[in-house]
Amino acid sequence: MVSKTGIFEASLTFIRCMKPLFYLSLLSFLFISCNYQTADKSAPLINSFSEDENFRIRLPENHTNGYMWQINTRFDKNLLDYYGSVFRGNEAGVDFNFTTLKTGKDTLNFALIRYTDTLELKQFIIEVK
Repeated sequence: MVSKTGIFEASLTFIRCMKPLFYLSLLSFLFISCNYQTADKSAPLINSFSEDENFRIRLPENHTNGYMWQINTRFDKNLLDYYGSVFRGNEAGVDFNFTTLKTGKDTLNFALIRYTDTLELKQFIIEVK
C-alpha cells in the first residue's frame, strides 16, 4: 500500500520537474507570437512581405454587439496560406493569421457581419516579394 506522504512527495517531484518545461513552453510561445508582421494598410495601400513570412491582419471586433469579421476565402492559396483566426477579446479584436508561400500579389477581403447584415467591408492588398 502506498502512503499519502509518498504520493504527496511524488506529486511535488513531478511539479518541480514540470515547472521548467512550463516556463520554456511559455517563452517559446511568446517568441513565436512575436515573429508576426502586421498587415495594417487597407486598400489601395499595399502590404509587402517576403516569401515564407508570417503575418497577421488584426481587425477590431466586439462580440457584445453581435458583429464578427469573416474572411472571404477566395484568394490565391498558392500565394498565401491561411491558418486560422484568434479572437483576442473585445478590446483587442481578432487576428487573421497567414504565411506567404511565393512571390505574387492578391487582395484579401473581409466583411463585418451580423447574421445576414453586413456593416463594413475591408480589403488588404498583399504583395510577396
